[in-house]
This record gives sequence, C-alpha cells and structure tokens, in this order.
Amino acid sequence: MKTYIAIDLGGTNLRVGLVNENLEVVTMLRELSIHNDEDALGEQIVRMIGEILKLHRGNEKIKYVGISAAGFFENNILKFSPNLQIRDFDIIKVIKDAYPEFTVEAENDASASALVEAKFGAAKGCKDVFFITISSGIGYGLVANGKLVNLPFEGGHNYVGYQGRFYEFEQICSGNGLVLLAKLNGLEVASSREFFAIVASGDRLAHKIYDDWLNLVGAQIANAQLLFNPEAVVLSGGVMNSSSLFFEDLKSVANAFTAPFPVRKINLVQSIFKDDTGLLGGAALAASLDK
Repeated sequence: MKTYIAIDLGGTNLRVGLVNENLEVVTMLRELSIHNDEDALGEQIVRMIGEILKLHRGNEKIKYVGISAAGFFENNILKFSPNLQIRDFDIIKVIKDAYPEFTVEAENDASASALVEAKFGAAKGCKDVFFITISSGIGYGLVANGKLVNLPFEGGHNYVGYQGRFYEFEQICSGNGLVLLAKLNGLEVASSREFFAIVASGDRLAHKIYDDWLNLVGAQIANAQLLFNPEAVVLSGGVMNSSSLFFEDLKSVANAFTAPFPVRKINLVQSIFKDDTGLLGGAALAASLDK
C-alpha cells in the first residue's frame, strides 16, 4: 500500500506523520512548533522526517511529501506566518536539500484541508467546495471544479465592523477571538468552550454576545456563498467541540443572509476529519503528486 509523509505545521503544534493511500494515519509524531526562527524550524522538520522514516515498515519507498502550513504562501514559499512569527521560509527547499529523493508540495493549511474534505471527506462528490476552519485563528480554502484554488490571503485577516470600529475577523470570532468579543461586552471568559457553556446555561448577556457572533460568522459564510456559490461549505476547527449548541443556529443565520439572492441554499456541513484535517490535507497534497 502506498504511503506518504504528511506534515501539519500549525501555530501551536508541528505534526509529521505517515499516512497511507486510504488516508489512515499509520504513525505520527507531534512537537510544539518552533517560533521566530526559520533555521531552527527547518532543522526541527528535517529531524522529525528522519525520525518518522525510521518508523516506516512498508516495502515501498516513500517518494512524496505534502505540507499543510499556517500562513501566506507565494510561489511555494511561506512568505509570512503570523502565528509562527516567520517570513520567507522556503520549506520545500529545506526538505529537498535534506532529502533530494522526495517530491514535495506545500499549501496553506486551510487550502490543504479544503482539498481533503472535497476529495475524501464531508464534501466528497462536490466539485465546488468552500472550507472554513475556526480555531485559534480562522482560515479559508476553496476547491473550484474539483481543483484547489490558491487563495493569496488568509480570510481570518479580513476586516469586520463591530461596535464602531474595525477588527480582523479572527480577532473577535475565532476560538481565541470569542474571549475578546465577550470582554468587549463586559463578560470575562477564559476560552470559547467556557463561553459556549455559559450560553447553554441561559445567561442573557452571553446570549446577546452569542447572537452577535452568529451574525458575524454567518455573514462571512453568506459572503462565501454569494462569491463562489459552492455546493458545500465545510466547517472545521476547535470551536466545533461546541457545534451541538451553535451549528443549526449558524446555518439558519447564514441562509437568512443569502435568501434574497439567486444562489444555492447554503449546504453547511461539519468536517469529517476534525483534528486530523490538517495532517490529512498534507497527505492529500502528497497523493495529488502521485500520478
């Protein structure tokens, strides 16, 4: 069975794994990502690849590596990763210098996740798919006519208006952002999980903030539908741990925004791969090279 090296380079964790052609994680290593030091991060990735290769038990030689990374890509170079605090990181060159036998592909993590969800996951069978991850930050990915679209910018840094000023979307609507959104309204919470628990308890102030969050996020989902008219919008990320509370409400709000326009009703679905979406997105990139 074919096996690929998949790399999920996030703002918190770096995961390097062996994933087979059925998108089963054979084995995986995890470490905290090195920040603010491109050379040290490169050495970390190369070392972890070496360690994962030692764990490979298959007879077939591994040829392909796929990288799902948080940040802005341009010409296959990670130009800027705010969460990792690095710039101009040529991750493909770093890997190929150490392992010249590999063919390597790298993409923004949300884009890679969009690909794997469209090809194998919650939107399998759909040609046009929009992907949104809401975790410590917010990212977008787009698959159009079955092919990954290279979005040049991370959607979480789009600006939204709230209470008379502008914020980056993820500043007030991501998992971390919900802490600030609550604080702006006089409610102190330590995490999005705590916030949603207070909403579930029936707290009136929390419900008012919750309605604001639904409208802000729902508007962004509606905008994606109006721009691209996808067959499915896949929602993923850490906030999905509370999806039993908000998912149906969010779907209703988003569809209310698009109701006056001649576009598809928003088919909002939850990611199948959940916490493994980034790693499996890397595997999907590697598999796309194996033609």
